[in-house]
Amino acid sequence: MAKARQFVVLALRIATAAAAGVAAIVMARAREPQDDHRLRRTGAGQVPIHAVLRVLGMVLTGAAAAAAAISALGKNGNSHAGWQPICGLVPTFCDHVTGALACGFVAVVLHLLVVLHSIYTMNS
Repeated sequence: MAKARQFVVLALRIATAAAAGVAAIVMARAREPQDDHRLRRTGAGQVPIHAVLRVLGMVLTGAAAAAAAISALGKNGNSHAGWQPICGLVPTFCDHVTGALACGFVAVVLHLLVVLHSIYTMNS
């Protein structure tokens, strides 16, 4: 029963990450040009969006890497600091952390797809 509940939570988290990725793709593709008979403007400039995407990519990757490092510390402990592994004591917590890590790396991959799509549409 507990494994089924954990699977449902993991599936919901992955679905949430997928929905966030789809929302980001939809927003990246949304354009509403405006003509004022002299200049053609779009709703958002291309250069600032790419700068924001790069910064967001770095933040997502850093957050996922930091979470993975802390997860490894919780699983294996650190004998030099005297920290014992905790996954044997609280396996549910470690399962939740594993699900969160998976969602974090899914978010990184989805963000990479958004960036690639943005680059492709900018060059088209």
